[in-house]
Amino acid sequence: MGGPGLEVAKFTFYVFMPMGFMVYFGGPRFYARYVADEAFKFSPPPSGPLPTEPGDIQRALDVLKEARLQRKLMRERVMKEMAEEDLALASSTN
Repeated sequence: MGGPGLEVAKFTFYVFMPMGFMVYFGGPRFYARYVADEAFKFSPPPSGPLPTEPGDIQRALDVLKEARLQRKLMRERVMKEMAEEDLALASSTN
């Protein structure tokens, strides 16, 4: 048994350790040093001016929808080719 001094030390550790982590990892210096540069690698800011007029916004949405549709069609084509290859491989081994 450690006695009351050990219990006070453990309690202090259990209370102040998470607080210390929150202060260190949640502080602006940590964010600026480690996180801010990484955020732009995953989601870069828009390259041009953002559309503000309703017509411009609609055209931008149409472009995004078309790009999404093209990616979907490409994914489906690749999946179909992979399935055909699997069928051909399965039929050749039988």
